[in-house]
Amino acid sequence: MLRVRPTLHTPHVAQWARLLTALGLREMPVLPANLAAPGTVQRCYAADAGRILLQDSATFHTELVFEVRDLEKFAQWTIGDGTPVTMLPAPHGDGPRAQARITAPDGLSFTALAVDPLATEGTPPDTAGADGQLAVLALWNTPDVPGAQATLANIGAKPDTFSNGGAWAQYRAKHGGLVAAHAGQAPRVELSLEYSGKLEALAGQLPSAGFESQLVDEAYGRTLLAEHPDGGSLWINERQRDLYGYTRH
Repeated sequence: MLRVRPTLHTPHVAQWARLLTALGLREMPVLPANLAAPGTVQRCYAADAGRILLQDSATFHTELVFEVRDLEKFAQWTIGDGTPVTMLPAPHGDGPRAQARITAPDGLSFTALAVDPLATEGTPPDTAGADGQLAVLALWNTPDVPGAQATLANIGAKPDTFSNGGAWAQYRAKHGGLVAAHAGQAPRVELSLEYSGKLEALAGQLPSAGFESQLVDEAYGRTLLAEHPDGGSLWINERQRDLYGYTRH
């Protein structure tokens, strides 16, 4: 099992919750995993594919996290495919729950956590990719796209959409969510979404929740830029239909 579940650290959890709800994500009544200090405000939201954890923090940033069924097996398979994994105890919490830390060749470190496989929110049905599906997309900016690709492949992510020039390599997790390695100067992670329907539908849901948005045409397709509570824009990419310069796997 592999699911994309980035953690969005923000001092504006309630406002982000309102934005995600307006976009159609659903709040999970029980957190799938919790490694935060006691008393930390956390809320988890499921898209049609993938999840997002909102966590109260003094600073705004996104952390790349994956959910797995069995942490020991995940580590065994990942190490066997050539990527080192460090098993760590949970820094907080009320049980033996642990975490796996993976460091990519560009220096970016991310986490895998074991979750209850019976909590299926954010797992796409057999109609994955159907019109109107909203997927969590973690954008991994990196100066080493091939290294990021190898790491994603070794943890079990599957190829989705690649640019022929090598600057964009998007992978999908079997149990929900996407990760795209994108050429950039320094390794960092940003939260975004991908929508397989018409972006006008999402844009129409935002004003009543108090959020403005702008629809723009990029070289690779259309993007909805939705203002977010931390002073920037949440990018929501329309699922590519014109694959000129790209390859879909």
